[in-house]
Amino acid sequence: MQSLYSKALTALAVLAIGVLVLLPSFYLFTFIVLRWSEVYTEIFNHPLIGNTYLLYITRYLFFSFKLALTALIVDLLLGIPVAYILVKKNFPGKGILENLVLLPLVIPTSGFGFATLIAWTAIESLPVLLGIRIRVDTLVPVVNIPALMLIVHVTLTFPYIVKTVSAALRDLEKGYEIVSESLGASPLTTFRKVIFPLILPGIFSGSVLAFARSLGETGATMVVAGVTTTASIAIVKWELEGKLAPAAFLGALLVAAALAVILPVEYFLGRKKRVRGVGVPKELELKVVSAERKFLSKLSFVKDAVSLLFLFIVVVMPIISLVVFTVKYWSADPYTGRPEGGILYQLYGPPNYSSLITRSLTTSLIVATTSTLISLYLAVVTIMVIEKTRLGRVLRALLKIPLVVPTSALGLSMVLLWGPLGLSILRPSIWLTILTHIVFSVPVIVETGLASYEELEVELYEETARTLGANPYDVLETVSIPMIKRGLVAGGLLAFTHSLGETGATFLVMGDHITISTLVVNLVEALAIPTALFASTLLILFSLVLLTLASLVSK
Repeated sequence: MQSLYSKALTALAVLAIGVLVLLPSFYLFTFIVLRWSEVYTEIFNHPLIGNTYLLYITRYLFFSFKLALTALIVDLLLGIPVAYILVKKNFPGKGILENLVLLPLVIPTSGFGFATLIAWTAIESLPVLLGIRIRVDTLVPVVNIPALMLIVHVTLTFPYIVKTVSAALRDLEKGYEIVSESLGASPLTTFRKVIFPLILPGIFSGSVLAFARSLGETGATMVVAGVTTTASIAIVKWELEGKLAPAAFLGALLVAAALAVILPVEYFLGRKKRVRGVGVPKELELKVVSAERKFLSKLSFVKDAVSLLFLFIVVVMPIISLVVFTVKYWSADPYTGRPEGGILYQLYGPPNYSSLITRSLTTSLIVATTSTLISLYLAVVTIMVIEKTRLGRVLRALLKIPLVVPTSALGLSMVLLWGPLGLSILRPSIWLTILTHIVFSVPVIVETGLASYEELEVELYEETARTLGANPYDVLETVSIPMIKRGLVAGGLLAFTHSLGETGATFLVMGDHITISTLVVNLVEALAIPTALFASTLLILFSLVLLTLASLVSK
């Protein structure tokens, strides 16, 4: 009877995963099919403007793909050396460096976007004092992409490269390097000829995740975009203007792009084929090896220095700048001396932004707490399904889709699925926001839980318990969950932090229940800079505390 009860709970939980997590990620395709005549008319054959929206969609997609590809190239050039440092070298402060790498994955994007804006454009910022001034409209040569936008996208995507490459390097057998070095190869030659081909699948996997993440980035991009529009920003803009057909079509294209890059990579990695290095002429190879041996020490030092400087510039400097300017603006405008331009006046004076921040922060905490608790239950059942059923590999691959689906597309999908144009169950509100955050919270907790499950070899202990007569429900309650609880708690903290800082999807589903991350964007657009400084600093510091807790729990 108890076994039947546990099976029923598992079936219900799996159904909930399909409805609450997977369905919203794909619903835009259904919406387009059901309303194809409207979509076709609006985009391809409008009676007044013809195919104007098709031209807009093409332009925004081309720019977004160009931005994502450029950011990926920078990620690879700087992320791989950082991963190598983290895995192959021991030094004081290594734990801090690991947390700095992880920080962009959980930091509130709107707050970090504003921090980056302040760090590079403020009059007394460090780059300006060094003679480097970047404006919102400053373009990167050749690719013609706004420099601030590229910096933000690189910062928010390079951790995917570092984490996947680090995992691949840790899994690599030490024997390959020992044999290579015993044959006289320098460490640089060993990396190029031996290590790099072996970790290429990990690099490929991280590249896909970074590329898809850049395509969907919304919150920070809205803060630094100026007049530039990406595909994700266009979706938010069109939905708020009531232009659902072009917004849904563009969102579906972004989701299709995520699917097109994720699924083939999952299939490729699942086959576990070894990647061979590309052969080069023998004379050229000898010259390259000689150069690597001759300049090894210099190259190694430069590589490490550039990697650490990169982390400081894109992660540490914006946060320090944000805190410094928050202190400067605390009591008055530092340039005019007027108290009206200070944080205290805007918080507690006639503008009374303190009440708005309190309400939005309360809403964010309710959403993050509720969505994380629901996601924890769903994640536990999902982990068991993945580990113990034949559909596990497919389900694990599908659960990576919500992690890379553009957040603005996800928000639009939720509105169309649950709102008046779909099932007519929920309108944009705090409840729809909670459902939206469950979509990306479950995969985060599942991945950390699976890592604990596989690392601790929980299945062996479960089998032992079953041989002693324990039923599946007792095994889950007394063996499985206690053993992976650290991974679940760490994943829950990461999901909570992610929920706290999510912006793109929340803009479309929150209704009148404004969250703290979306409030930051509104404050920047309203030019309430002192209050935006305070709200962003509050968000980022809170995320730092949660990230530290997650790091301690995972260890």
